[in-house]
Amino acid sequence: MKILSTIYKEFLLLIRDPGGMALIFIMPLALVIVMALVQDAPFRDYQELKLDVLLVDMDADSLGNKIRKSFQATGQVNLVEERDSLIARQKVHDGEYKAAIILEPQVSATLRRKTRQLIARVFANFGMDADTSDNADVPTIRLKVLVDPAIKANYRQSLASGIEKIIANVQTTWLLDELQDQLSEGKDSARKIKFDLSQIATVDQSYAATNKFAGLMLNSVQHNVPAWTMFAMFFILYPLAGNFINEREDGSMLRLRLIAGSQFAVITGKFFFYFFVCLLQFVMMICIGIFVMPLLGLNQLVLGGSSALILLTACCVAMAATGYGTLIAVYFRTAQQALSFGSISVVILSAIGGVWVPIYVMPEILQTISRFSPMSWGLESFNDLFLRQASLGTILPNILRLLGFALVTLMASVFIHNSRTVS
Repeated sequence: MKILSTIYKEFLLLIRDPGGMALIFIMPLALVIVMALVQDAPFRDYQELKLDVLLVDMDADSLGNKIRKSFQATGQVNLVEERDSLIARQKVHDGEYKAAIILEPQVSATLRRKTRQLIARVFANFGMDADTSDNADVPTIRLKVLVDPAIKANYRQSLASGIEKIIANVQTTWLLDELQDQLSEGKDSARKIKFDLSQIATVDQSYAATNKFAGLMLNSVQHNVPAWTMFAMFFILYPLAGNFINEREDGSMLRLRLIAGSQFAVITGKFFFYFFVCLLQFVMMICIGIFVMPLLGLNQLVLGGSSALILLTACCVAMAATGYGTLIAVYFRTAQQALSFGSISVVILSAIGGVWVPIYVMPEILQTISRFSPMSWGLESFNDLFLRQASLGTILPNILRLLGFALVTLMASVFIHNSRTVS
């Protein structure tokens, strides 16, 4: 009965506090929408790589044509012709273009000459007739690629890899052509064969999913909705700690202590009330992801996993968040201490737990530390359910960690509350 009375009392306190209601329900909704919008472009960077690149073709030969065709086929690079290398350098420096490819004069001719020398050396090594008259050392072919100082590392690496692949493809084609020319010399009936090297091997990328959610991937909505929902849950400590400390300061807690019996019922009542508030937060945030995000031009949140397992994970996160808030409320003696420490600690736990950015892009030391954040356990479980459609066995270790964290914080709260003498 005491538990139900405590739940009812906390309900009255909450609905009479418009500021607390806004902090619990309105601010998290605004936060998840803003963060999803802000992080949408960075998430798309890894999915829709698109660069405007200048091409200064002073060679005017087949290598430049091959670069144009290859990049046009990928659709990831928009080549813009430029005649002057100095102007191209200035445009890239000013950030007008992300990069510039400069082909010096005679690059194609030098590459052909180097190709003929290689074939001739192979033939000579096997005792076959070959033209070895041109044995002068040919320097390594170097293409200049100028990049914007502010360009992201993944853009620069993708561009360099693309150019190297094109050159390797061109050189292989010319090697085959030169080989056929050497072998067919003196044979009138010989006919050169054209090769399409792109048909020899291709890379077929797909997501490792075997059901209707194949192709579902991490985006700003799939990351931010569960991440900031947990952040909002842990900020339940604000009204919880505020009400608890206010009761202690106005004498309400003293009167409760004078009543015979354990204070476990009081702590438990507060715990269950704010636990249900956390679940309400979760439902509201999920609805925002499903119904509101698409209206803002963002992806729709997809609940790829079992609804029962998602609800189970949400309950465990809510228990961990409420337990942590209860511990903060009981341990600190003033509202200023509790709210200051609580807010800073929640921000730290969220930062190392992958709420701000995914854990896999963090430095290795932070990835190790993140294993001790309850938000990391919850977010990993949500990702497993939403994106990988995981089973209970997969998320069970993190579920047990969250339950253990909730149990330890709740028991510590009861112990601290009962051990303090009546002042």
